[in-house]
Amino acid sequence: MDLSVHPSSCAAITVGRESFLALINLVRGRKSFSCRLDRAASIVRYGCGYGGRFFTVSEERIIVHDSEDAKMIRELNGQKRVLCIAPAEWRGPLSQCSGDMRSGEIAYSFENAHSTRVKGLVVLKNRSKSETSDESNMIASASSDGMIRVWDARMIAKDKPNHLAEADTKSRLTCLAGSFKK
Repeated sequence: MDLSVHPSSCAAITVGRESFLALINLVRGRKSFSCRLDRAASIVRYGCGYGGRFFTVSEERIIVHDSEDAKMIRELNGQKRVLCIAPAEWRGPLSQCSGDMRSGEIAYSFENAHSTRVKGLVVLKNRSKSETSDESNMIASASSDGMIRVWDARMIAKDKPNHLAEADTKSRLTCLAGSFKK
């Protein structure tokens, strides 16, 4: 089960084990729309920007849907089970592999980001839009062994995924949340 709130904060989308997807109107507190998915999804996320697209994850598949009618737009197939996902403005959904939304192909992948399972990904965005887009290519990842690492997405795309910073929380992490860069 998973839930994602629309960027407008007026709606949320949820998926459950029964292969159902539901759109909830948060203003009225009622379900607005529901449909059955072909496979049960474990993760759902709204895309960047105005929220015109959302992503669902089923095992190794990332499926891009239109927010209006939930129809499938693209499908990205990874080689391993997707454990977490974060929408990124420069490509599309980011998991342990990232896909190009125009072609539907995997754009790049980093296999050995952590020695244990990756439990959370966050795309660190700029606080102001006046900063260049190159400064928003930072990704933070967290693993179940307590390690948080910061990456430069441009280096991942060039198959040189060396982390820029690392912190050991000495705790078992289950998720990761991020904020704007200073």
